[in-house]
Amino acid sequence: MLKELNVDQARFVAILAKAARAQRDDLLGNVAEADLAKEMTVARGDHNPTAGLAFDPLPPPARQTAALREAVGSLSPVARSELYALMRIGQGDLAAKKWHRGLSEADLLGDETIAAAIIEDPDLHDHIMKGLYEAELAS
Repeated sequence: MLKELNVDQARFVAILAKAARAQRDDLLGNVAEADLAKEMTVARGDHNPTAGLAFDPLPPPARQTAALREAVGSLSPVARSELYALMRIGQGDLAAKKWHRGLSEADLLGDETIAAAIIEDPDLHDHIMKGLYEAELAS
């Protein structure tokens, strides 16, 4: 299934994403997510109303976000495509058995678009970890 991306790299990106999410949440304070997102309409089934904010509340030089960008940027384009497919599996938008469709979608979207999609996902940690589990790559 994975050819260029290894499980440890995926987990490392997930850890960085979790740290970036924690930094974002600390900046937003202890305000209920529902209060932050009163003006946003949440898609059916979306349980995180602030997901639309991504990491926008963080200033550009935020260390955790910069580390996440660097880690994703250091992956080869094929490894980024594989990480994107794992993320989509974790989001529930792609079945693990349809792995090839995720890679095809990544090819159609292009490297810059998938890199941005990966970095801007505030729930990236959960999506990668669930993707690894669903693809039976978690140990």
